Amino acid sequence: MYFAGVDVGSTMTKVVIVSGDKEGILASVIGPTGAEHRRLANQVMLVALTQAHIPFDQVDFVTATGYGRINVPFADRQITEIPCHAKGVKALLPSAKMVIDIGGQDCKGIKLTFEGKVADFVMNDKCAAGTGRFLEVVAEALG
Repeated sequence: MYFAGVDVGSTMTKVVIVSGDKEGILASVIGPTGAEHRRLANQVMLVALTQAHIPFDQVDFVTATGYGRINVPFADRQITEIPCHAKGVKALLPSAKMVIDIGGQDCKGIKLTFEGKVADFVMNDKCAAGTGRFLEVVAEALG
């Protein structure tokens, strides 16, 4: 069985394809989001499928997340990035208690329960200061 995750963020779109058996990650692709979310989601997915050497009809389930998750027409499910972060961190770092997501347009702090569920979260709501885009501009300015 094969599964795909598509994250259409405000600045970057990511796709990962994984195998349900011991093969693990078969492909991962990152590209700038731009204005046409649907077209980009399709393009990035095609690149990932090519890397994984599988046709789309062999992908059993696709989950979309992120800012543009509703613009992924081939997704079986859309879910916000907050529970996605919780599940991913629990899988990679089971003892983690907090997740900090510095995205392109916002930042989130996510408090996790012992079981890895979302206990609470906060995010900025006024401006982009401290986000990924801000950090990119400052890093470029500082060389």
